[in-house]
Amino acid sequence: MSAWDLFLAQLPQQLVNAVWLGSVYALFALGYTLVFGVLDLLNLAHGSIFMWGAYFGLICVTVFGLPIWVALPVAMVGAGLLGILLERLAYKPLRQQTLGTRVLWAGFLVTMLGVMGLFETAVDSLILIAGILVMVAGLWLDYKGYKPGPIRKSPHLASLISTIGAGTILVTLAQSTFGAQQSRFPADTFPTQVYTLGSVTITSLQIVVFVLSIALMAGLSFYVSRSKTGKAMRAVAYKQSTASLLGIYVDKIFVQTFFISSALAGAAGVFFGLAFNVITPFMGASVQLKGLTVIVLGGLGNIYGAVLGGFIVAGIEVFSVAAGQSDFRDAIVFSLLFIMLLVWPQGLLGSKADTRD
Repeated sequence: MSAWDLFLAQLPQQLVNAVWLGSVYALFALGYTLVFGVLDLLNLAHGSIFMWGAYFGLICVTVFGLPIWVALPVAMVGAGLLGILLERLAYKPLRQQTLGTRVLWAGFLVTMLGVMGLFETAVDSLILIAGILVMVAGLWLDYKGYKPGPIRKSPHLASLISTIGAGTILVTLAQSTFGAQQSRFPADTFPTQVYTLGSVTITSLQIVVFVLSIALMAGLSFYVSRSKTGKAMRAVAYKQSTASLLGIYVDKIFVQTFFISSALAGAAGVFFGLAFNVITPFMGASVQLKGLTVIVLGGLGNIYGAVLGGFIVAGIEVFSVAAGQSDFRDAIVFSLLFIMLLVWPQGLLGSKADTRD
């Protein structure tokens, strides 16, 4: 059998593989594109949130003994709350400082001191608890808006550097907590059943991952297009100053956007960890680069473009492997990114953005 005949014989199976993997990539990229579309910011800590979402799901299953159907929403909420903390620590102070942000940062520094373990165990535990309590107080003061400072106009590079640092801290915390070795879900976490249709093999896990990913994408699309908060998000995305004059609490929209974005990343992390049964502190790095390719390919800030780009990138990866070029699959994906930036920089479904502040 020639190489071409072998490729054609594998085509139906590779299509199935591309579809379910593309749903995970698209779900991850939706969080990227949501933050960029609404806040005009590129969250380079998104991959770290993805990684922590997988660990949250693992903790729920292995430590608390929760079934995966309960662990998944818990992990999404945990990742969403972590996203809020990220926004308050890494983004909010660049935009506007309040008494709450200062207290929050003081609590964060104390918490990191406790995490580093420089003293005796009991002392480190007290420092850690004190730092967490101060952070909670800072979040409450910030929510109440005590002593707000002037609005800042920080350059975009500042936010990029801030999220790179935040992502590094999250990876370091995961490594110190779980170790650098691979972690895995227990074998009985999800009862996997294999279905065979002709030459195509598909597992129940792949079906569930695909269905749930599509459901979450559809839910996000409905929420953004139909709900009151979604309309407020679109108003903030168009022009923040005008949205504020219309009575929209812009700061609240920022928090909600980060929560939704991070919750989606957490779900993608759980799906990825289940499908490949490998969870490490560094798992978000490669997926984050794929996510950047997806949103550029589909169109920055376009939800439907992120979905389309996710399936295209997954298809290129899968068919590269099927063609015997597994060593070049990432190179092929990023070559596509370069070509897109040169030929069609706004992406497949993107459009030239209006000037925004």
